[in-house]
Amino acid sequence: MLSVDSLVAGYSGNPVIGPVSFSLQRGEALLVTGPNGVGKTTLLKTIATVLKPLSGSMTLFGADIRKQRRRIFFLEERVNLPLSLTPVEYLRVIGSVYGVDADFTGLPARFGVPRGTPMSKFSQGQRRRVQLAGAYVASKSADLIILDDPLVGLDDYSVEALVPLLVSELLEQGRIVVVSTKMRELERLLSERIPGRLKILDALKYTRVAPKLGEEGARDG
Repeated sequence: MLSVDSLVAGYSGNPVIGPVSFSLQRGEALLVTGPNGVGKTTLLKTIATVLKPLSGSMTLFGADIRKQRRRIFFLEERVNLPLSLTPVEYLRVIGSVYGVDADFTGLPARFGVPRGTPMSKFSQGQRRRVQLAGAYVASKSADLIILDDPLVGLDDYSVEALVPLLVSELLEQGRIVVVSTKMRELERLLSERIPGRLKILDALKYTRVAPKLGEEGARDG
């Protein structure tokens, strides 16, 4: 279980978002919604242990989350890849980091990209799909998968089909998934795909850096 209790996230002692509290069991997902600039990325980076919390606590399966970084995969918002590599080579790197020994040659096709082409020749959307394939590889070992705005750069089909399918498959594996988005459409898509296993957190309720335009917090989806 992922347990977040009264978490305040920010930079250099300045709070950006919080206090936030929620818990997720295996096979459950949290969708963090809200416009740009309200602290979604700051919150996800803190849960991923990239940033230190200003206050509050986080545990993963009962232990301090900061001592379990190898059980966490974090996909950042930026589409940033080693462009000289092919998708298969990149997925092998991810596999080696997370101790996943498998044949990755067929995986790029599942995510709609050629396996042997250097990623320098890819569009931004193709590169994002490779990153999502990396999340799938990491999930064979990592228990907590954090996806910061996974829709960045994606075409409409990938938004409507690929991301909901990926999240669904991760939950079927018993993984815990945290996703952020500024697109309300993803809330509808995930609610339809994984009914009863999705919680929603409206970042506007907890932001410290923007007007509080929303009134709803965490709720079942």
